[in-house]
Parts: sequence; C-alpha cells; structure tokens
Amino acid sequence: MTVSEVWEYLDRVAPKRYAENYDNVGLLIGDENADVTGVCCCLDITHSIIKEAAEKGANLIVSHHPVIFDALKSIPTWSPVAALVRQNIAAIAMHTNFDIAEGGVNDTLIELLEWTIDGVLEVTQSDGKGFGAVCDIPLEFTPQMLAEYCKEKLDLGGVRYSRVNRSIKRIAVCCGGGVDRTVMQLARERGCDAIISGDIKHNFWIEAENCGLTLIDAGHFGTEKAAAHKLAKLVTAEFSAVHVFSAECECDPCGYV
Repeated sequence: MTVSEVWEYLDRVAPKRYAENYDNVGLLIGDENADVTGVCCCLDITHSIIKEAAEKGANLIVSHHPVIFDALKSIPTWSPVAALVRQNIAAIAMHTNFDIAEGGVNDTLIELLEWTIDGVLEVTQSDGKGFGAVCDIPLEFTPQMLAEYCKEKLDLGGVRYSRVNRSIKRIAVCCGGGVDRTVMQLARERGCDAIISGDIKHNFWIEAENCGLTLIDAGHFGTEKAAAHKLAKLVTAEFSAVHVFSAECECDPCGYV
C-alpha cells in the first residue's frame, strides 16, 4: 500500500470537504507514492512521536492536529516538520473533518462517556453533520458530580468546572477547544444545562454563570486523546498487512499539582 492509498481511504472515512476553511488536512509532508512500512497514529506530532515512529519502522504518521497549520515562511531545525523531512516520514492530518465525521473524535468522546447522542449541536454540512452533539443523560448530575464523572471516564489528571450548583440533565459535548459565543448560544437554544469541552476562556466562564449554564473543561488533550486509538483502529481494519499503532509515548503536555 502507498501513502496516497491510506489518505484516499481516510478521505472516505472523514472527507476533506468536512474540514473548516481555516484548516489544513490531508497529506502535508511526504511522497504520496511511497510504499508504507508502518503507520503511527497520534494526536500531535512531536519529536518524541517521530522518534517512536522511526524506531518502530513507520514511515507514515497520521495525526489529528496538523503538523503544518499556518503558512510557513521558514522551517527552523527544531521544528517537527524539519525532523519529518530528515527522517523521510510522511504526515497526514485528520482534523476538523475527523471531529465531525461519524465515528470521529466527538463521537468517540461520547462513547467514552457512555451517553447517547440526541442530535448535532451546530450543523455545518448539507448532510446534517456538524460540530458537537447534544446528549440527554440518564442520571441527574450536579456540576461537581459531572466533573468527577468526566475525570474518571476520560482518565484525567484534573477537570475544571463551574462552581455554581445547578441540576444537569442535558449536555452539549464539543471535543477540543469547542466553546465560543456561537456554541454558548446554541447550547442555550437546545435546552442544554451544561457544555463539556476544553480550553475554555475566562470570559465564557463568566457568561455561563450569568446565563445559567454549567461548563466542564476536561482539557483539549483530555477530550481528544482517544483520536489516536480510533485512527489506528480504522487504518488497521483497512490495511491489516501493515503494522499500525497509536503512539505509546504520547501524553498530556501539561502537568497538574
């Protein structure tokens, strides 16, 4: 199998057309005609990931976050881009297209939380797909109970949550850094009591307190770390003859005390 065959398959799973206009997905580095010797799947491409891929004989890395996002005017020697070129390792990114695809990152997050999806939060595609999901949960939570539940189910070192005590039965789930003013408004319109996401800015905590929403910040890494395992599972199912693995060295870059 070639690099292009892997990308063509992934494009069927989560079409590039689903990606946001600002995004950069697909084959970002490498020869599309190169034969694949192994595939390493990860959330972010770092030097540790590249080292593990090389040691395990993988010449293709499939990541969720693009190793090249903005236009590059230079490539310093410390950049992972330079390291990939030196090591002759190709890189494919599956970002916002994989966030919203069926069975993608957001769906995987909800699977880990063991909830059922009741609809899309923000429809962005003509086929009804979009960002985030709404879930009616079987038990009533308080903010602290919900934070503790997320910490356990997602195996996290810590979770931030709104301190105002409220009853929670309907929740919007948005992987990554999914909270902005549009999401806050849509969550209220859909009758949600809470939003689970990551990277939530201070002003939205204040807005949530004022408008009656509970926020749960389970971290960008925490809400998307399962992406690597899902990508590895998908690629393995299609290309079983090649060694496919999720990076063992990947961990939250933030520590907690």
